[in-house]
Amino acid sequence: MFHSAVEASQKSWFAYEPFTLLSKYKSFQRNFIKLYAPYEYLVKSYRTTTKNQVFPITTDYLDDNLEVSEENVALLRNAIELWRNATQTTDAIAPILFHYSWHCFNSFFAYTFFRWEPPHSKSHGIYVSNLSDDVGKIMINISKKDGIFQRVVDTWSCLGGSLAISEYLPMFKGDEIEFQTNQMPLFKKIKCLELSQLLDFNPHEYEREYWKRFGREKLVQNHSFSNSMGTPTKIMQSYLTLFVASSVARYRPVLWSSVLAGETEKKAHFALAYRNALLMYAEFGINSNSFLNRLGGLINDLITGKFELKHLP
Repeated sequence: MFHSAVEASQKSWFAYEPFTLLSKYKSFQRNFIKLYAPYEYLVKSYRTTTKNQVFPITTDYLDDNLEVSEENVALLRNAIELWRNATQTTDAIAPILFHYSWHCFNSFFAYTFFRWEPPHSKSHGIYVSNLSDDVGKIMINISKKDGIFQRVVDTWSCLGGSLAISEYLPMFKGDEIEFQTNQMPLFKKIKCLELSQLLDFNPHEYEREYWKRFGREKLVQNHSFSNSMGTPTKIMQSYLTLFVASSVARYRPVLWSSVLAGETEKKAHFALAYRNALLMYAEFGINSNSFLNRLGGLINDLITGKFELKHLP
């Protein structure tokens, strides 16, 4: 099921031969640059606010760095190949491959739309600690601002997404958008979270509570996303869940086996969340909120000349 979902969602890209695919991708990137031009100021605002060294891609940058498009297409192909391998291996190994598939896809997502200094991340930017038999006590830690995890957060934010895990949210100030402090961050200043807290977190309840406490009139809606707060947050929550599952499978294989067996209520909860995380990555179809489906919607809008950030309806 997952395998066919990924293949279906990428059909429009992989119907082309390698050279043609690269050519189509290059054209798509340049089309994005043109459509995003009215919002380039957002990236500068975000960089000034966060100190994260993110920049808009430009045609000059792509002309001077021809390898960028080739690397991005290679990341996309690696994501698909890792997914295919994951679907054909055992449950003991699968979460490791599924995670690295999503990891590659995150890199493809981020580097398609923006660039950073230094240009390549050198870490996941997150790690787990306290790999306890009491799985709810496993800790998720944000480690480096130049890791790929933070760069994906940067990408969602600069595309108009409001993430519960981000320190800053895009908000209207008059007719323009700026980044303001997130008054309800999921990760506090200590930058760590127990797995039980992550699994029990409901992004859409968070969104409703945020609206209730702080209002919604200044929040940004990217019309290409089905939802600019709850849905992107759910996607990132699922990525973190899969990251933890891959770490447990890698470092505590017997513990992972007991999770899959659902030996305790907490382990069964984790096993179900792991399966749901895979769906959130790759499920494809009408009304799906998965990462591939949301990105597919954004890509289709960009291809047809649509990109708009506006007030919530």
